[in-house]
Parts: sequence; C-alpha cells; structure tokens
Amino acid sequence: MNTMNLIKTAIKSNSDYKKPVEIIDNKNISVLLVEDKSSRQTVLKKGLIDLNYHVIKNISFKDSFIEQVELCNPTVLILSTKVLSDKTLKDLAEIDKTSPLPIVIFSDSDSPNIIKCAIKAGVSAFIVHEVLPKSLSSIISVASERFKELQALRSELRKAQNQLESRKLIARAKGLIMDQKQISENQAYELLRKMAMNQSCSLAIVAKNIINVCEVLSTTRS
Repeated sequence: MNTMNLIKTAIKSNSDYKKPVEIIDNKNISVLLVEDKSSRQTVLKKGLIDLNYHVIKNISFKDSFIEQVELCNPTVLILSTKVLSDKTLKDLAEIDKTSPLPIVIFSDSDSPNIIKCAIKAGVSAFIVHEVLPKSLSSIISVASERFKELQALRSELRKAQNQLESRKLIARAKGLIMDQKQISENQAYELLRKMAMNQSCSLAIVAKNIINVCEVLSTTRS
C-alpha cells in the first residue's frame, strides 16, 4: 500500500470512529420539586424526568416543604417561583440548619438583594428567567459540588472553634489547679493529662468538669 492509500485509509478510519455517548445515571438522585403551581405538565418536571432524575414529589408553595424535606429526605431541593417570598427564605434558612442539602432556585426575580438573601439562606444555585431542560444536569451537579464545599468549610470552622474552646477550657482549668495546689503550669498540665488518661476522655472534658466543680464549690461557699 502506497503513502496516498495509507492516508486515505487513516482518514476513513477516523471518520468512521464515533465517540461513545456518555450516559448519565441520575436515578439515584431524588428531587423534591416545589413550584408555584404543581402540575404533571411543567417544563421543569418533564425535564427532570427525561434526564432520569427521581422526582419524589411535586408540590406547591402552599404545602410545607420543610415537612416534606424531613419526610422524603431528597438528595436535592428544587424551587421554581416568579417571586421569592420572605417566608420561603426563612423556611430555606431553617432547612439549612436542620436538614442541609443542595438547593436550586429558578426565579424570574433578578434582584441582587433577593439573590444575596437566598445564598445566605443556604441556596446552592440561583437561576434567573427561563428554565432550559438541557442545562438541568449541569446546574444540579454544580449546586451539589458547591454544597459539598460549603459543608466542608463549615466542618473545618466548627473544628477550629471546638479546638479554640478546648484550649480555653484547658488553660482555665490549669489556672485553677495551679492556684489550688500551688504548682507550676507544666505540673498542672501533667495532672490534667493523667486524669484524662485515667478517665479515658479528652483533656477538654476533664478541664470542663474541673471548672464546673470549682464553680459549684465557689457558689456553695458564697
């Protein structure tokens, strides 16, 4: 086979090659859909079903979606409304505290203040104007990733706060032990550490117990 034939064969092979179609399995992603008027024919619901999302329920804003989140335990909460009310924002903030999950909002309102309040209430994605069914998978994926990142940041913040609180408790307990037993800071720390080992608990718990006992004794004496 000459060079020209080799080139023709290579071109034909490339043209015949078809990239495998990526099949997205969304069946394990359950959606609680809240709309101004729930209906079997909404574009949003049809788009979700066509993309193989499991729409657990399609309710209206007249229903309590806080209660439905607790009952259905969805993977994602999606709301579609022309105007986002203050009550809805309060309900979303409550969900973010008690049962956090990715929240997506489709709304006609593009008010920067409303969007800011929505994000503060725990909304992961805020989409203004027309709902494009072909974009739903990307929107939900981005919202889910943003939610995971936010939860990770919150976890790190709680961890840092707990560590700071533990250090404060330990420092205070050391001070009380030093005053009571007239020993050095290192000796007080070693005593705390020994007590924690004997009780099979953390230094912070032992420190808090010591502080509580000293406060009770102080109140009794006074």
